[in-house]
Amino acid sequence: EANNIQRFNENFSNSKYDVTFPELISEYETHPDVLVETFCTGVPVEKFCEEHKDDVEIRQHLCNTAAATMCEMIFTHNFVHGDLHPGNVFVSPDRKLVLLDCGIINEYDDADHELLVDIIASFIRMDGRKAAELMADDSNRRTAASGESAVEDVEKYIADIEKLSQTPRKSDFVFEKVVTYADYIFNAASRHRVKMNASFVSMMLAVKVQEGVALLLYPAVELMKIANPIILRSEAERIQMNGGQKMKQLMQDKMRELRVKFDRQQNKAREALGQ
Repeated sequence: EANNIQRFNENFSNSKYDVTFPELISEYETHPDVLVETFCTGVPVEKFCEEHKDDVEIRQHLCNTAAATMCEMIFTHNFVHGDLHPGNVFVSPDRKLVLLDCGIINEYDDADHELLVDIIASFIRMDGRKAAELMADDSNRRTAASGESAVEDVEKYIADIEKLSQTPRKSDFVFEKVVTYADYIFNAASRHRVKMNASFVSMMLAVKVQEGVALLLYPAVELMKIANPIILRSEAERIQMNGGQKMKQLMQDKMRELRVKFDRQQNKAREALGQ
């Protein structure tokens, strides 16, 4: 947990968002049974919402901060707080979000992070088809390596997931969008023998925990305005950092798209022949 606290403080040290974390007190050596950190003054987010239920402006600002912070963790840092339930989120006297209890985090290897970012970004951009193609293709790669069965009827699975992007929503909030339909995603995977990526499942659980905070603060937040700049910056940084490797990845992604389309055409041809 001590390492996590230091990492979060480093990641958000120059952040423009009103978010803060406790800090380690260097005079006290970290011990397996004892961790000494700064005391963070504030009130639990639930109590703050009760006391400021008519102050829509500040609640919206804090919700935007929470959403942007989660997006930065997912898309930029690849270091996500895994236990952001309302009891671990306080509001300080100067109206900053205080994120406590940093013992549980989610961090992924480069390949899984790339996939996760692309899937979550697809859902945010309401492109359920691309998200489904990514998940189906990832499943087929892993099942082929282990000798298991491939996805059953890729096109029907894609159609099932694509419905999520076409369903009317009460808000433009990705946490509501993704989490509300988590059971639907997993049930579709079960029906069509899609082996869910463990990274995606763990991220869904982290987002599920965060949902409670977001809905408390301001469920109608316009996430697209918050997430898109972060996603675009993250994509640009990955391209610049990886250079030729990223170009190779883009070519592989294009080949994957072509392969998925070819598989769908084959499935349609088999169905037409009654096979």
